[in-house]
Amino acid sequence: MRRTRKVHIAVKIFVFAFAVYAAFTLVSLQLQIREKEKQLEELQARIDQQRIENRQIEDILEDPDDTQYIAEIAREKLGYIAPGERVFVDISSK
Repeated sequence: MRRTRKVHIAVKIFVFAFAVYAAFTLVSLQLQIREKEKQLEELQARIDQQRIENRQIEDILEDPDDTQYIAEIAREKLGYIAPGERVFVDISSK
């Protein structure tokens, strides 16, 4: 009788420990799934942004004689200005 009682208590402890372990594992997996879904959304947004940029570049490449684009690059990247144009620099933010 005593032996069966000890076995019965041991089984209950084992089942309880397994249930705690399973619950912990499920919660941990759920948190990992949420994190991966968040990463997927961020990557999808980056992909969408890159596709937009790629389309813009493709449009530019289709018309290599686009003087407006060339002027924009000269202003933004190289710091050039058109003849007679005035440039004002805001030094208050520096």
